[in-house]
Amino acid sequence: MTRSHGRSPALAGTAALAGLALTTAVAWFAGGCEDESGARPPAAVAAPETTGPDAPGPPPGSPEPDGLTVAGQWAPALHRWLDPPDGAVPWRWASRTGADRGRAVLTIAGRAYRWDFPDPPPAGPLQLVPGSTGWLPVRVASPAELAAVPPLPEIPLRSPAYPDLVSMLHALLTPRFDGVVPHWPDRPVPVRAPAGAISGEVDLTACLREAVANWNATAAEPFFIWDPKAAWGIRLAHYAGSLRSPPLQTQLIRRDAAGRPLHVRIAVGDDYHSAASRPHAVRGLAHELGHALLLWGHSPDRHHLLWGDAPPLRATPSPDERRAVRLRQRLPAGLDLGRYRR
Repeated sequence: MTRSHGRSPALAGTAALAGLALTTAVAWFAGGCEDESGARPPAAVAAPETTGPDAPGPPPGSPEPDGLTVAGQWAPALHRWLDPPDGAVPWRWASRTGADRGRAVLTIAGRAYRWDFPDPPPAGPLQLVPGSTGWLPVRVASPAELAAVPPLPEIPLRSPAYPDLVSMLHALLTPRFDGVVPHWPDRPVPVRAPAGAISGEVDLTACLREAVANWNATAAEPFFIWDPKAAWGIRLAHYAGSLRSPPLQTQLIRRDAAGRPLHVRIAVGDDYHSAASRPHAVRGLAHELGHALLLWGHSPDRHHLLWGDAPPLRATPSPDERRAVRLRQRLPAGLDLGRYRR
C-alpha cells in the first residue's frame, strides 16, 4: 500500500453520587497537558447544575440498586495529555433501534472513570450521547466494552476543515488503517537515507534531514531520530535516473509480529533536479513524513502540510497535524475511532 504527496479502574470505591454536583468540561481541553508551544491548557470550567424536567441527565443522587456500572482507566500518557477534570457528567444512552433509552453518568477521578447506568441498558449495541458540550458521543457493541473504550473530549482545532481533533485523526487514518489506531514499535521513529542520494543539484538526503528537523521543531518530544543504522523505521529509497509519478511515494513495506508498522519506504526519483526545485523537495518529504507517522490520508485544508489537492504549500506541519500525531501516539492501539463519530 502506498501513499503519495499531491493527492493525498475500576474506580477505587467512591462515595455514592449523593450530593455530587454534575459538572462539565466545557472548555477544559486546549491541546493536551502541554501544547506545541509548551503552554498549559486552561483550567476546567464548571457548568451550573441543570435540574428540572428538561435536565440532560439524572439529578444528583445514587443510582438505583439495579443499575449497571462499568469502570475503566485512561492509559497514563493519554490521561496526562488530556488532563480531564474530576467530576460527574450526565449522559444519555440509546439502543441501536432507539426503542430503548435511559440515563447514564460518567464519573472521573484521576485516571479512573466509571459509567453508572441508573436505567440499565440492554446487552447489545449502545450509543451514548453527552448531556453537555465537551465530550464526543460513544458507540459500543455492548456496555461491557466501555471498560476498554476511553471517553474522549471534543478537542478544538484551528482548522475549520474538521469539527474536532478526533474527527481529523479518524479521517487521516481511514485510507490505510480504516480509522483504527496504529502504533510504531517505539518512538521517536528512526529515519535513514543513503549518503549518495543526489538528484542533479539537489542533495535528497540533506532535504530529508531538513524535513525531519521541521517536524521536530517543537517544545515537546521529537517525532523522529536520525539513525543510519536503525533496523526498523523509515528509509529513503532513491531511484537514480528515473522520473516518477508521483515524484514521492510512501510505502508500508513490512509489519512486525504484532501487526505494527516496521518498515516504511519513501521512494523518490530524479524529479527534483535543479537547485530551484529544492524547496519543493523539502516540502514533499515533510509531507511524506506525515504519512510515515501513519497519518495516511490527505487534508482538505490548504494550510495543512498534508493538503491533498496539490503539492504542499508549506514545509512544516501545522499545530493541528502535530497534535493529531500526539493523540494517535497516546490512544490505545486498535481503538476504532469510528466509535466516536457524531
